[in-house]
Amino acid sequence: MTNLNKIMILGNTGKDQPKHSATANGKQVTRLTVATNKRYKDAASGEWTTEAIWHKLAVWGDGAAYASRIQPGSLVFLEGEMSYRDYEREIDTPEGPVKVQWPVAEIVVSTISVIHSKTAQKGEAA
Repeated sequence: MTNLNKIMILGNTGKDQPKHSATANGKQVTRLTVATNKRYKDAASGEWTTEAIWHKLAVWGDGAAYASRIQPGSLVFLEGEMSYRDYEREIDTPEGPVKVQWPVAEIVVSTISVIHSKTAQKGEAA
């Protein structure tokens, strides 16, 4: 049986600028967040409610430079796959610093396109 790990999202980028960096071996990566909305009827009140669901993204390689220029609040369409990993992180405790495994769930993006770019409104800083 064949397996499939594919995600498609249409949503708005977060308010923070994408974070572009390079690994020790020079591979480029840009990290950003995208929100999608979940709309449902509240069982208790009967009112319609909209909830933002935030997704963490990692764009590697050639697409990283493009993703680093996406403006916060832009509507984007992306395709990728879900990835789960751990990294070692140091946290402070009363007994002193301790290294722990920190879980990360993110979408590794294969393609990303800006559908509508958020531009500064008159009187706002760019």
